[in-house]
Amino acid sequence: MNREGRSAFLIFLLAIAVILAPASCEHAGERIGVLFVIHGGMDTNKSQYMWDATVQQFSYDHNHSVYKFVIWNSTNWSMMLDTKTTDFAARFLRMYEFEYERIGGTDPYYSISEQQLTDMKAELDKNPYGITFEVDWAGYMAADRLDHYAYPRFIYYGPDGPGQGDNCTYCGEDEDDGPWPDCDPGRHNVDGPVERLLEKGVSRIIVVDLIVAGPRFSKTYDVVQMSKRALDAWNAEHGTSVTLTWVNDYTNLMERSYPTAPEGWTRSLGPPETDPKVSLEESPNPIVEDIELATLHVEGIEARFSDTVSHADTGVILFNHALHDHNECFDPKIDDTLIINENIKSLLLERHPDMDSDNIVGAYGGILEVNSENGLEERNREMRGESYGYAWLYESDKELPGDEWGYRYWEALEYLKNRSVTHIVIAFPQIITDSVLNLVELPNQIGKEIGIKTWARWGTGDYTTYPAVGHPFAEYWGIWVDTDCGEWELAYDSGATEFTAGTTLTGHTSGATGVIKWFTLDSGNWAGGDAAGTLSLKQISGAFLDREIITDDKTPAGSATANADSTMVIASECCFEMGGCGDASRTYPPPRQTPLNQKRSDLDPSLCFDMSDYGQLGYDSRLGPPDYDNPVQNQYAGTWDLWVAPNSDSRVGKLLAAFVLEVALDNLQ
Repeated sequence: MNREGRSAFLIFLLAIAVILAPASCEHAGERIGVLFVIHGGMDTNKSQYMWDATVQQFSYDHNHSVYKFVIWNSTNWSMMLDTKTTDFAARFLRMYEFEYERIGGTDPYYSISEQQLTDMKAELDKNPYGITFEVDWAGYMAADRLDHYAYPRFIYYGPDGPGQGDNCTYCGEDEDDGPWPDCDPGRHNVDGPVERLLEKGVSRIIVVDLIVAGPRFSKTYDVVQMSKRALDAWNAEHGTSVTLTWVNDYTNLMERSYPTAPEGWTRSLGPPETDPKVSLEESPNPIVEDIELATLHVEGIEARFSDTVSHADTGVILFNHALHDHNECFDPKIDDTLIINENIKSLLLERHPDMDSDNIVGAYGGILEVNSENGLEERNREMRGESYGYAWLYESDKELPGDEWGYRYWEALEYLKNRSVTHIVIAFPQIITDSVLNLVELPNQIGKEIGIKTWARWGTGDYTTYPAVGHPFAEYWGIWVDTDCGEWELAYDSGATEFTAGTTLTGHTSGATGVIKWFTLDSGNWAGGDAAGTLSLKQISGAFLDREIITDDKTPAGSATANADSTMVIASECCFEMGGCGDASRTYPPPRQTPLNQKRSDLDPSLCFDMSDYGQLGYDSRLGPPDYDNPVQNQYAGTWDLWVAPNSDSRVGKLLAAFVLEVALDNLQ
């Protein structure tokens, strides 16, 4: 049977079964557990939740340094959110602070997901076979609902179990905002969803996955493996043999395709030595093939069509995230996503034959690139300062999707702009549930390319979703970068103890101070006390004197002799306005601040884009200033909007229930 007929056929079977089912059947009286797997996150933005989310993210990779040295080592717990030394922490703390504020403080993701679960359970309860379904959910990251991490006690005790190392009990004692109010140090020492299902006496567990709205993904694989770890512990303790089946990957493709050497491989080790090749064609994902899933997205796209633009002049971009480098050796996320893309495109053309097929394309985000000036793989402005994963096809040699599906999103936008499309709808088929990702991040990514006044709802606003200002847009994107674009370069010699970035430097005679951004060791060495080089400073107060002693504020303090005759440039705020700031020394885009011999920092202001009225694409500042009221040069002159995600549509729960029931009846072929 082709995928187009599967949903209708399943509904037909259920209807017939209700009429014809005998009083008893082989499954009568069976109690089956259903684990609904979602991405998860946090309702509200708090430091504690960010710390717990980070712990959960790294708990799946036993080769990662955070797994090995931080999670179960109390002396390193504060490293997780250390914004002075960790760009990763600073970036996400700043980003989420803005995003949650913009949507009024609460992410709707959990409430929508719970409704999807309720709808699925209601549909399963209608089954005519006498099966009792017990349902629960697990999140890849369940930052504020730790009892929905697949195996919470694994995080509490660590991989070696009770009595080994430190239990994970951090409550922010070493944080600026800690200890965290109402924090329970034993919050991970609880049953998870797997234990709860088993305590209800289920004979088997069926996993159904919407982490990325249906496609298989290494994040779900991690959750499934952690669930199996909890299940194995239960079976060993109770002498049972409860099994687990993952609907989206019911043939266990990802397990069978997982690298076998080196032993215990994860992507942190780089490319694997031995990678079993398992046919994707013989291991389908029934959920992504179902035409009903594509229909939900098509209807969401249609809901954002313009009343004043013809279908022929309408473009559609199917924007998706990719996967971590090296995971393509077992992860078919991109291939699964392409099936959904093809179904969406086919349906759109079937329902709207006047649409231009060439105006429906797919896109991904940026990836790290090698800088020819320093040979380092790093973020750059051309790839929008982003690293949203690698869109490698399954078991390929770093191969990207071809044809219309392989654009980067700014390329796709420029392609449609240059085709004179006058209305663009952007959908994200790997999302089925609203969150800050598509409510704030995605519109800012699009807006910086083709404008914020071109957003179809700009004139009226959306004060339901964005209660304070009526729109999702920041003044610039990314909102997380540092804003200092000038600095003092202070030469030093006779270094006695190594300086540390982030600490405050003080001149003993002048009293001048400055925070160290980075240091460069040009000659000598720290241990010999003859180190010489330059210090790059920000937040300067006063002026350092030549040959005065300078020290930083760590213990023990770093110290050296200043050579203040070297070039000093007074610090200034970056210019984030596309037309410039009327100051020749404050250029747009801002200049690189990271030393060229280092990978560009995630927080480097040169990676930031102005959220301009009509966008970056098609504009050249050398040809004149932008216009705040009209597009100029070759800027986009049309409108754009985001699709409506399926969210709480009851068909989501019904679709999931149909496949769960098929697995329960052992009918999935």
